[in-house]
Order: sequence, then structure tokens, then C-alpha cells
Amino acid sequence: MVKRLTTIGILATVLQFAALPAAAEKIDECNSGTCINYFNQYKKAAKRGHSLAMLTLGQFYHHGYGTPKNEKMALKFFKKAARAGYTSAQFKAGYIYLTSKELQDIDDAQAYLEKAAKYEYDGADFLLGMMYMDEKYGVQDLAKADSHFAESYQRKYEQIPNVVKFINAKYETPEKAFPKLYSLLNQKPLVATEDGGLAWYDDDVEVITITSPPLQTTFNKQLVTFRKAIKSTGTRFRGKTCAERLTCMQRADIADSTDFRHLFLEGFSGNNYAR
Repeated sequence: MVKRLTTIGILATVLQFAALPAAAEKIDECNSGTCINYFNQYKKAAKRGHSLAMLTLGQFYHHGYGTPKNEKMALKFFKKAARAGYTSAQFKAGYIYLTSKELQDIDDAQAYLEKAAKYEYDGADFLLGMMYMDEKYGVQDLAKADSHFAESYQRKYEQIPNVVKFINAKYETPEKAFPKLYSLLNQKPLVATEDGGLAWYDDDVEVITITSPPLQTTFNKQLVTFRKAIKSTGTRFRGKTCAERLTCMQRADIADSTDFRHLFLEGFSGNNYAR
């Protein structure tokens, strides 16, 4: 049974997604000469068939790095990189299909995000859970939302405590609506914060902080590998595609700023964060 919330507002808190640590620079809007130069170099590399360049070029178009923002072009290059096996490109294509006003296609969003979730791409299960929980996408399925949120809970995804807080406020019997998620909650409960929120438990696991190089350093290293044309856009791991190798996926994804505000449910409040 769903509770009636007396005060409901869409809290459009901006969240940022990235596969790298908080200290990392992120691809974001930039129109300086340096940014335009990198955009042009990546565009040339993409024309020569480098799938990694296509992935980054998609990020450039999506965020307006060295070029005006263009979701259609971003989606084009994310799909090209996704066909080459880049899990991060599958996630980003799914994100655009889910959130874009002009390009929205829930079936395609579901297909791309499910592929990314299959290879445990951080954030894919969270988006799928939100999609299946929110009526506005037309595919509401609480059992599927439960499964995806449970996967995110096991990986301690940052926004899950906020999701749990929202579910607790909305549902009379949340443990019945989301049995898998609440089974995990009972095993390792979240902890209450002083401001009335929820936070992850301390499992005494050592956290290793990785300092990422500046964006220009990453770009320059990639561009060196793009100097020669290649015959195909596929990856060159013997016997496995890039999507089958999580290390490849993690290396490929340069941090960027992705806005999740379109996904917020009424009454859902997420905290700002950058990974």
C-alpha cells in the first residue's frame, strides 16, 4: 500500500556520475581554444575508425566540450562505441534514450542499460531501478526495480541510501514491495545520520584512493594511440570483447558530469556527489 505524501515536490538536485574518483577532472562544457583543438583531434581519430575516440567524442558532444552540445551526435558516437564493446558507451546511450526530450526511447534505454548492468557498470542498475520504479516511464515493475536496487546495494552505490529513504516514506510495507533490497538491508542495515538521512554502514574495508591524471594528460596519451588508421572498430583482446573485460571498460571511461535530475521521483531527494 502506497502512503499519501502531504508535501510532494520534485527536488531537482544535480547529481554527477563518473567512473573515476571525486578528485578527477571531468569532461564538461568548455569553449576554449584548447578544448576545441582536442575536439577536432578526436573527431579525426574517430573518422579513422578508433572506437575509443568515438566514445570520448560522444562525451564531448554530450557536454559541449570544444563543440556546441548536441545530444543526437553524442548518441550517434556512443552507439558506435557500444557496438565496439565499450560498456560505458552502452550506459551513456541508455542514459540519453531515457532522459532526452527529443530522443527518448524507453525500449532502447532499457536494452542499453541492461547490457551495461550485465557487466556491472556502476550506475546502470541504479538507473534501471529508478526507471522501473517510476510510473512516468511507462514500464513500472517493482519486482525488476527491486532486483536492480539490490544489485546496487551489494555494490554500495552512493544513492541507494536516498532511494531507501524515499521508499520508506512512500510505502506502508516497503519490505513487501522490495523484498530483495530489504533482505540485504536486514543483513547489513544502513545507519541514521544526524540530519535524519541514511548512510552506508562501515564494513572496515580499506578504501584505496586513486588519483587520476589531468584531462589533458589523458587526452594526450590517447591521441598518441590514434595516430594510425585501423581496419575495424573492434577491440583487440584475443578471445574477448572489451565489454567482457571490466578492466578495459574502466580504463576507457573518462570522468564526465552526467545530470541525473531527470530521473528524480516526486519526493526523492538525492545529495550532491561526484565520483
